[in-house]
Amino acid sequence: MRTFFISIALLAVSMVAKAQSVESIFEQFKNHENVEVVDVPKELLALGLKSSGNKDAQKWADKIDHLRVLSLDDATEATSKEFQKAVERLNWKGYNEMIKVNSEGSKVRIMTQGTDEIIKRLVIYSIDEGECAFVVIDGNIAPKDIDGIIEGTTSK
Repeated sequence: MRTFFISIALLAVSMVAKAQSVESIFEQFKNHENVEVVDVPKELLALGLKSSGNKDAQKWADKIDHLRVLSLDDATEATSKEFQKAVERLNWKGYNEMIKVNSEGSKVRIMTQGTDEIIKRLVIYSIDEGECAFVVIDGNIAPKDIDGIIEGTTSK
């Protein structure tokens, strides 16, 4: 009986070990052929947003600390499928689902990490007919700011 419990414990540990983190997705795919990684630190992001001339963009300069994008648009089908499986294995503990869309072969998911007042991390991934993207935004973002962006882009 004790062997049975030890086996169950080892199985549980191995399942947790297979779960991936957001950072591991970037590590796993950054060296794949035709995969692009863009890593923009706060200073460069602030410079770009402040010089854009767009007042809404300038507001974001102080709120975003780090932006990372993983684009698999030109990756092989095998790499895209591997990416989809890796995202499905992600450990989303501590994240809240903001948006989930599964429609006609397209999947979009927006996850947040933080409190009701401040979002510390925003994770967006999109899979659409072999084109995949994974975006991570770290910072101090108010949920109302995100609502404003969504309203602004969908009402036009």
